[in-house]
Parts: sequence; C-alpha cells; structure tokens
Amino acid sequence: MDPAGKTIIITGASSGIGAATARALADAGANVVLAARDATRLAELADRLRGRARAIPVNVADPTDVQRLVEQTLAAYNRIDVVINNAGVGLASPVACLRPADLRAALDVNLFGSLTLTQTVLPHMQHARRGQIIFISSVVGLRALPYAGGYAATKAALDRLTEALRVELRGSGISVTLVRPGTTRTAFNDHRLGSHRDRRRFNPPAVAPERVADTVVRAIRRESRVVYVSWSDRLTVWMALLLPGLADRLLARLFIWEGSEEKGVPYANPER
Repeated sequence: MDPAGKTIIITGASSGIGAATARALADAGANVVLAARDATRLAELADRLRGRARAIPVNVADPTDVQRLVEQTLAAYNRIDVVINNAGVGLASPVACLRPADLRAALDVNLFGSLTLTQTVLPHMQHARRGQIIFISSVVGLRALPYAGGYAATKAALDRLTEALRVELRGSGISVTLVRPGTTRTAFNDHRLGSHRDRRRFNPPAVAPERVADTVVRAIRRESRVVYVSWSDRLTVWMALLLPGLADRLLARLFIWEGSEEKGVPYANPER
C-alpha cells in the first residue's frame, strides 16, 4: 500500500517509535492522526508536520477515548486506511515479586488498548474492504528476558492475538502486520512500571527509532506479515528458540538484579 494520501492512526505518537513513524509517514504523504496522552507534545509534533497531521489526545486504556479517536478521524478524513497500535508501557520486575496491579496496568495499554482500537476500527475497514492493522510488539514476545517477564507476557499475548486476527481476516482485503523491534534508543524504560534496579553485563546494540519507523513504512508498502528491524534481532530470536538451554545459561550470566527494598526479591547468580 502506498502511504501517500492514506489516513493512518498512530497510538503512542508523542515520542520514540511513534513520533519517528509519524514523521516518516508524513514525509511519505500520509495524513497522520497522532494519538497519545500527552496533549502538549502531540500538538508540538503536529505543528512540525505542517498540515500532514492531526493531534487527538487519547488514553488507549479508556474505551471511550478510543471511540472518540475513531469518530474524530472519520469526521476529519472520512476514511481510516491503517492503524498502528504502538502505545505501550514497560514493566521490569522479577517474577517472584511482580505486582499484579502493575501487570494489569501494562496489559491495559499493551494488550487491551490495541484490542479496543482494533475492534473499533474493524467495522469501517470491513465495510471498505481494505485496510491494514499493525501491531508494534517486541522480540521478547518470543523469548522473555530475565526481570522483564511481565512485559514479555503482554507482548506474547499481543503476538497470539495478531496471529489469530490475521487468519480470521484472510480474504477480507485487510492485512495484519506484526513488527518485532529489539532494543531501541528511546526514553521508554524511563517510565516503566515495577521496581527496577537491574544491571547488565552486556547491553545489546540499540537502534534509532527512525530505523524502526523506516521498517514500519516499508511494511505498509509491502503489507508484510511479520517484520524484524535488524538481522541481529532475527538471529537472536531464532537462536533462543532453537537452542533454549544455551539461551538460558547466557541470559543468567548477562543479567544481574541489584536488589529492591521489597522482601522476597531473588538475586541472579552469575556463576550458575
């Protein structure tokens, strides 16, 4: 699908991957609808995109907000061609002390927010018999990292939802795309939930959000099924799936939990 002239909703558009994707799509000639909670940053980004974007402050965890987002988009453009479910929150904690409230809060955004927007926009796409729904997941949806089990669980659930939806919409004219980025240079982890004081002996190379954005634009043009941002992400995932025992041993050595004020927090033994 050529993005030029298309109406594209992007959630989590105020920063990071969302903002970079909005800029890339505006440059490609799309009409971009920016959705996120931070109204000020959305307005600033919309101003920079010079008439190619409309800012609609939204909390994707609120179904009323999501309904308003879709209604205002249709009122402005009379069509929705692509939805990019990008909004997400991080969560870091050992599983032994993972707070259910934190996991529910992450699920509300990472899973249920995407589900609500998808369900709200689908009738319009089905009526038009065209469209594309994109889910921004993560490589941890296939292989969890230590102390990120809660976050990985939200992305694994999103992956399974995407797989089912793709088959259910086969032949409808609506394509479903899953994007699996690895580590990205954004402020995402600065706002994550959970008690997080982990130290890594190795930090995987992070890619710029603009590289993820380029991957998303390419996925729209090709109506791709599943895309990775880098070959290293793809190789890492397949190594973990094909050699799970080796992956366990490597991850136990690379990730060290420095502790928490909470009782019952386990420590990784790097010599294990």
